[in-house]
Amino acid sequence: MIAHYLLLRPAIFLLGWPRVEGRENLTGVQGPVLVICNHISDMDVGFVLTALPARLRHKLATATGGEALEALRTAPPSRNFLLKLWDRVTWVSGVSLLNLFPLPREAGFRESFAFAGELMDHGHSVLVFPEGRHTTDGMLLPFRSGIGLLANNLGIPIVPMRIHGLFELKKAGKKFAKPYTVSVKIGAPVRFPQGSDPARIAAELQKKLEDL
Repeated sequence: MIAHYLLLRPAIFLLGWPRVEGRENLTGVQGPVLVICNHISDMDVGFVLTALPARLRHKLATATGGEALEALRTAPPSRNFLLKLWDRVTWVSGVSLLNLFPLPREAGFRESFAFAGELMDHGHSVLVFPEGRHTTDGMLLPFRSGIGLLANNLGIPIVPMRIHGLFELKKAGKKFAKPYTVSVKIGAPVRFPQGSDPARIAAELQKKLEDL
């Protein structure tokens, strides 16, 4: 909470306070939920947290690329001491201040799924960027199969969110924008029956985001 209100929130205010649409879709939703969002920049988490109501914002963990997070935690021997120290500080900051946890892109999901389940048991929601990497043209990238597996494994409501306007700022190289230049749209929560086909889940979730 300290990191959010003293660091992230002021940064989002300066970058461009977003217009939030569809917050009424979360009326009565207490969590835990699985939040999915398009992936544009490293600031996406800040926009998602800003758009979510406090009851969800304050108990949210973010899944990030497992391989990239592990590379920060255990830097290769070829990196010099200062770079290794920087990597470790980055890892500690992300894990402790942004509640990051690893989600592998292609395989080895079991430990991450188990951890996500523990988070849910303690009332925490989970944020996932199903594309797995930043968009390069502003369009949605194909969702990775892991989102379907995770959704099927957790069995909790899924809240689709989409950020608009941020890619244009990023492409123009702008660091600041007028309020409401960026918007965040929140869709209605969806659920899938246990045992649903993960590929079908991923496809339907991508369609949900495309429609926002």
